[in-house]
Amino acid sequence: MFIKRAKGMSNNLVTMQNVRTILQLLQRGYSGRKISRELALSRNTVKLYSDRFHACAFSLLQLQQMDDAGLHIIAYADAKQLEADPRTGYFRSRIDYFLAELQRTGVTKHLLWSEYKKENPTGYEYSQFCDLFARYKKVSQATMHFVHTPTEVMMVDFAGDNLHYVDKATGALISCPVFVAVLPYSGYSFAIALPNATQPNVIKALNLCLDYFGGVPLSVKCDNMRTAVSKSCRYEPIFSDTLIQWSLHNNTTLLAARVRKPRDKASVENEVKLVYQRIYAPLRDSVFFSLTELNAHIVEQLKVHHRCPFQKKDYSRLECFINQENHCSCHCLMINILLAMR
Repeated sequence: MFIKRAKGMSNNLVTMQNVRTILQLLQRGYSGRKISRELALSRNTVKLYSDRFHACAFSLLQLQQMDDAGLHIIAYADAKQLEADPRTGYFRSRIDYFLAELQRTGVTKHLLWSEYKKENPTGYEYSQFCDLFARYKKVSQATMHFVHTPTEVMMVDFAGDNLHYVDKATGALISCPVFVAVLPYSGYSFAIALPNATQPNVIKALNLCLDYFGGVPLSVKCDNMRTAVSKSCRYEPIFSDTLIQWSLHNNTTLLAARVRKPRDKASVENEVKLVYQRIYAPLRDSVFFSLTELNAHIVEQLKVHHRCPFQKKDYSRLECFINQENHCSCHCLMINILLAMR
């Protein structure tokens, strides 16, 4: 079946197969640019279809299950008609409220829908409400701001790229993995180059990190690095015995991000990017002749980084840490010392 292109496009014919393929690729999370390249269609054409699919009251999966006649109506409906549906506009105006309320204890989507129907009796039924909610929630999560509590968690990871120093004796370039930790609430961070990423050096880095922060957080979150997690699991990862003993000694809880879920530790993922910008870049042309010398310069760059004001804010990471988090970390440290003495 062939259908004409929408207004603003050329008079060439587009097959319904291509329309369904666009739907399929959108469902799989492909970007408009990639779909355009895969199907040899213009990006404006792909965007037009994508906008119309997302503006209607049906999910992408429901659209895929429609027959050609039904899909034709959605794909080539007047964009103004799609936007004119008062239910869509009302739902969009309430989505932030729905997302916030769902975080509260005992609140379910069914409860929100019941309240929504009382306020708007002609609104979407429950299945459509859930489909729209899932779609907008996915979009919102892409830029969701996570609220952190002081000293609640310390996130740790290794930078993907290594730093180097020159061995004076041999002239060889020695590669060093870089351990990064951050307190998400204040953004105050720690970084250190290690001889290697073996477990003893990871434990050493963790201890130096706690000394640097001046306290112990309530929990420590890492990815499923081999030196920390002996057996990966989505819900109950098994940590190495050494790391468990370290956590018990410091009275902190070990947490692991889910496999291939970088958002679980988004703060340290972002901090690694900042380490590249604020440490790697300034030191890119410097030559160091020992690990000690390299780490001394890392500390100096960290100081500069922490004093730099946040974008669009009038305070720095250091000021936020000192004023709002440092006293909490010291308090946690004292509690842990007392518990260790019992």
